[in-house]
Amino acid sequence: MRAPTSVEMTIVILAAGAGRRMGSQKLLLPIDGRPMIAHAIDAAARWPRVVVAGSGLAATLESAPVLVVCNDAPERGMSHSLALADAAIANSEPIAVLLADLPDITPAAIAAVVDAYDEGIDVVVPRYRDTFVHPVVFGPRARRKIAALPDGDTIRSLRDDTSLQRRIVPVDYNVGMDIDMPGDYRKRVRRELPET
Repeated sequence: MRAPTSVEMTIVILAAGAGRRMGSQKLLLPIDGRPMIAHAIDAAARWPRVVVAGSGLAATLESAPVLVVCNDAPERGMSHSLALADAAIANSEPIAVLLADLPDITPAAIAAVVDAYDEGIDVVVPRYRDTFVHPVVFGPRARRKIAALPDGDTIRSLRDDTSLQRRIVPVDYNVGMDIDMPGDYRKRVRRELPET
């Protein structure tokens, strides 16, 4: 087992989606009595955090202990949000990219991936069973490709780039589903209710 890394790393929380499938700003919906986005922000509290948010959500994060980068063109997708965050962070530093709609992410789940990074690796991807999960770490060499990513709602092309050195880390956690649809939210909230 590798010793935990001592490399400085920033957690990038992508939170600029318009929530069209949900029909409202889902990241402010309550989960366990707190806004959904608060769970991702709190889980990443051990690291510097950058949150990329649309203007409406950005205004609600003014007092949060994070650097907020406003994405005024969320329709350009996740890769545009990642490029905005990338431009706000020293280019010599690795970043760990996390989705804001994962209310069950934990500090341990983030640390398991962050600690698997070293300077000989470009991308660290956690895998739970047969599924890639979050966060994903991108080292400086991978980050140099971010600005050229086409607009869209995925960063898989960077994660899966065969020219980069990738480390897949089997993890024993499932961060849970991301919450995209009203049914996803109802299902997650039902878990909070006591059994009768």
